[in-house]
Parts: sequence; C-alpha cells; structure tokens
Amino acid sequence: MYKALQMDEIDAAVNKFEPVKPDHPFYTNFENLRGDFKEREVMRILNVDKAEGKYVFNYKVNQSNKTLLFLAGMRGSGKTSELAKYAQLLNTPECFFVVTCNVDEELDMDNVQYMDILIFQLEKLLKRSSEVNLQLSNDVLNVMNRWFEERVKEINRSLTAESQAELEIGGEDAFSISGLLGKLLGITAKLKMGLSGSYERAESIRTSFKNRFVEFSNQFNLFIEQANQQIRRDKQGQEILFIVDGLEKTMSADTRRRIIMEESNRIRQIRANTIFTLPIELMKEEQRIRNFSEIITFPFIKICHRDGTIIEEAYSRFEEFVHKRVDEKLFDSVETVRLIIRFSGGSPRQLLRIMEQSTWQRGNNDNQLTSDHVKKALEKLGNSMARYLEPDDFELLRKLKNALDAGAPIGFDSQIQSLLEKEIILEYNDGTYKRVNPLVEMSSLYQYHVLRQA
Repeated sequence: MYKALQMDEIDAAVNKFEPVKPDHPFYTNFENLRGDFKEREVMRILNVDKAEGKYVFNYKVNQSNKTLLFLAGMRGSGKTSELAKYAQLLNTPECFFVVTCNVDEELDMDNVQYMDILIFQLEKLLKRSSEVNLQLSNDVLNVMNRWFEERVKEINRSLTAESQAELEIGGEDAFSISGLLGKLLGITAKLKMGLSGSYERAESIRTSFKNRFVEFSNQFNLFIEQANQQIRRDKQGQEILFIVDGLEKTMSADTRRRIIMEESNRIRQIRANTIFTLPIELMKEEQRIRNFSEIITFPFIKICHRDGTIIEEAYSRFEEFVHKRVDEKLFDSVETVRLIIRFSGGSPRQLLRIMEQSTWQRGNNDNQLTSDHVKKALEKLGNSMARYLEPDDFELLRKLKNALDAGAPIGFDSQIQSLLEKEIILEYNDGTYKRVNPLVEMSSLYQYHVLRQA
C-alpha cells in the first residue's frame, strides 16, 4: 500500500482489511488514547519489565509462571496492529523469541479446531527456529520425530480403513531444510495441509491427537522447554512467546466458542507464554475465561468524552492517521477530515470505510473530497447499518442515548451485547462508556425511532 497522491489512488490506500505493522509508513501509534487501556498492563501480565529503555523478561523467576493472555476488543479496533507492535518490541535477546501465528491466513477458517491451531503453532516455531539457525538438540528432535511418525501411521491406518488416500510425508519440507528439524517441519506442514483437506482426513488427524492429548501436551511442553534453553544459549531471547491472531475471523461464532470455551482444559495443559485474540461475542464469558487465563480489553480510541466534548489529542492523531494514507491536498478542508474522524467513532477500520465510501460518491471531474461527498457516504453507510434493526433495538438505543446524556454508567445485558457484536453500539474505557455508533445516528430510521421519541 502506498500513500494516495491522486484521487484514483485513495481506494487502495484505505484498504480496511490489511493491518499495518509498526515499521509501515501508514502505522500510527494511538498509545494512551484508549481510555483505561495501558500498554504497561499488558507488559506486567507478561511479566516483562523495562530497564534502560529495553523490555526484559526474567525467566528464572518465571520458570513455572507461563502467561496465557486474551486480548479482547471490538472488530476494527486495531488489535492485529497492536499485536504486531508487541511482536516487534518484545522480540529481543533480553525478552522473548516471538512466534506469530495468523490463523486466518494459513488455516481453513470454515472448519478450524484447537488441534489445528496447536499443530500450526508448532510448525511456525520450527520455521522461526530454522530462520535463526537455532541449534536444537538432536535427541529432542528425534523424540518428537518418532512420536509424530507414530501418529502419522495411526492416521494412515484410519484413512485406509475409510478408503481414503494416506498422508504422504517426505523426508524434508518444501523449504529444503535439512536434518531432523527439516524432517519434523515436513511432518507438521503435511499435517496442517491435511487439516485443510477432506472432512474425513481432517477428522482422522484431530482424533489421533485428541485421543493422545496428554502425551502430545507432554511432548509439546518438553520441546518448548528444550527450545527455551537453546534460545537463551543462542541469545535469541529468554523464552518463546506465541501470538495467535485471527480467531475472530473464523466463519461462525460456534466455531470460536468451541476453540476457546470447550477446549479450555487442553489450552491450559500447554505450558508456553501465549497471547490470543478474544472474539467479541465471548467477552461476556470473561469470568469463566479468567479461571484459566488473563483478559485485557483493547477498546476503541476515545475521541470524545461522555458529554460530547472533543478530545483534541485523539483528533490530532487521527488526522495523522488519515494524512499518512491520503495527501492533504486531496481534501477541500481540515473540517472535512474532522467530519470523517467524528463519525469514525474512534474505530480505525470504520474511518477507512467512510473514506472509501466517500471516494465512491465523487464525480469524475472532482479532484478533492468534500464534506458533501462525506455526508452522502455517512447517510448511505448509516442507513445500511440501521436497515435490519428491530423495534426493540431502537427502544434500547433510545434508552442508551438517555443514559449517556445523563452521564450514567451503562452495564451489560444480552441485547446490548448483540448490538456490540454488530457494531451498532461502540464501547470505550472499562466497558461502562457505551454509545450508539455515530453512523447509525445518521440513519433516517434512527432519527425517526429514537430522536423523535427521546
């Protein structure tokens, strides 16, 4: 992605589905603008300190203290970019050996289970180990290879019984990595590929690992510990940190629930520092999830106070966000940019959607985005969002507006949760500051059912 210098380049520059990493020219740091959320809380949960400007992890005092953290937040809040920032900050000899696993990029999101993710984590760890030439013990690799070879034989017996083609496991993986590491990577890569194949093949693989999960977790944990020791010897980090992103992009809420809630016992058996993203519909399960992990909420950027007063620092940072992607000369005024920011509601993704839709409203000869283009886009997006709201939803939105006008904290109920998941309501701070999505407020349905009766 490149900065738009001409009108016909804006659409590509505001791609809302491509997160940017901290080293990308588009990256904007919204630190300290998310209400109660503070980066240092994440670092404390990970048992990371800052000394002389560097993040440091003391493995000696945390040998039996592995962190499992869920980063929760609404879609489009910027969790992926935030995790990419952690991966960059913490991947140092004094801190972690970071292994990032983007499940939405490499697994079958129509049919994914926790076993798939765990095998994927191992494959990504092996790839990272190869990239830095980590000198893993042949004894440890031999044990892992033998255990995985037994599972492949077991899987192939099952596939043969079902008249299915067997898994073909080569000696080394497609990246031509030699030796025992290459052999193990080849096995995990083929297993991952098999999980994206036919239903029968995927189920045979999962069943084999589930039936022997105690063995598998012991092998996995032993391998992690041995790898941690070698990572320290090679000065690549103090311990492994897995960052598992993309769970919320699985195709169904039932799939996401099965992975996190129904597999919680298996997740707990894996002894490795891990950050997962938590899908928004599971935030209501916070008390149960806290029984086996930590949760921290990553809210939208707070662009105004409850009374509507603008937070200028947040607007300024969003202006930076906009102009890193689109040249200032392509807007007719600063007020047009601020109008876009206002109706973003503090959601970076929603802001990009508004800019995209605004470019679609311009005429062939228009050489700048104007407030008229933006207002047309807002009306179109707002009406689209409000179109399928039911009468009870509008009644709830009316109550929400009245509570916000009165300065009252707004708690949880199942109807509010449903509208949060649909981004009809946006949430800030500790979860007690909620407001109607400003795009919805633009819709004729909202203005009729809520403002007329308020």
